[in-house]
Amino acid sequence: MVTLTSCDDDDDDGEDERVRGEENIESTDVERARQRALEAKRIGNDLFARGDVRGASDAYARALTSLGDFDDDDDDDDVGKNAALNDQIEKPSRKEGGNDKELHALIAVTRANRAACRLKLGDFQGAKTDAERAIALDETYAKAYARRGAANEGLENYEGALEDFQKVQTLAPGDAGARAACARLTPIVEKKREEMKEEVMETMKSLGNSLLGNFGLSLDNFKAEKDPNTGSYSINFVQDAGRATKS
Repeated sequence: MVTLTSCDDDDDDGEDERVRGEENIESTDVERARQRALEAKRIGNDLFARGDVRGASDAYARALTSLGDFDDDDDDDDVGKNAALNDQIEKPSRKEGGNDKELHALIAVTRANRAACRLKLGDFQGAKTDAERAIALDETYAKAYARRGAANEGLENYEGALEDFQKVQTLAPGDAGARAACARLTPIVEKKREEMKEEVMETMKSLGNSLLGNFGLSLDNFKAEKDPNTGSYSINFVQDAGRATKS
């Protein structure tokens, strides 16, 4: 008679130990990456304070690479070496653990810092990309909206810039820079909107005259009056527009 011994439990214990070991290694790797990123970020802050904007931008890029958060245009020897960590960090919805939140916050701050560098270097598109990444990780990050607003203004996207600075005012009502930016951008945006309205009206007038000509009419038969309070237009038909013009 063969007696069966329960060795499966022993194997399970061995498997559990291996899994725990792998988790510990992964946790250690993440912590090491975070420490490297913090050191690179500290160096970036120091360089920025000393006026070495390009050096600071490179330091922030190294910090982001250490965290596995990099772009196709990031020029760093370490890019691609942290693919597994990048896969973990890029998808914040997978976990809600404290470590993930800390990493996301670190990435957001580093992105916003590099956006500031890129603004000073005149790389408005790069600054906008960094700011948008920071906002994606923290939708309440006022500085990221301010950096994107400055980038949008540099790109002459005045509508977007005004929206960003208005968002900053909502998140940080006491921000004097955002208040000044809104005051500066509002008349520019209003002028652009008025110019666009006039362009649309001219296009519509040209099209309208082309169609109405088939009926012996033109838009001269229609008088548009703008309401100064609302900015809207009312259209009135003028039967004898042609004769009124001749007299």
